Amino acid sequence: MKATSIMLFIIAVEIALLVGLKVEEQYREVRYFNNCVQDIKSSKIKSDDPVAFCSGLVRQDPYLFTFNKGKVAKYLKENEPQSSEPKSDKKKETK
Repeated sequence: MKATSIMLFIIAVEIALLVGLKVEEQYREVRYFNNCVQDIKSSKIKSDDPVAFCSGLVRQDPYLFTFNKGKVAKYLKENEPQSSEPKSDKKKETK
């Protein structure tokens, strides 16, 4: 009787841990997505809809999105082409 109740207690704890981990995993994805939206808004990346922008990032590379925990603005800025203004050559004409 005592062994049975100990086994049932262990099984109940394992089930509770499994369910808790699944809930945390689902919430983690939502938290990372919210991190991405806030990161896009705060870094002033040009985007009409930050939610759609983050959705596209998740679709492109879900592993990288998860690895960076949704904080992607610094990587987007690194990959942006540098806006270089054409240098105007100021040559003095001699007459």
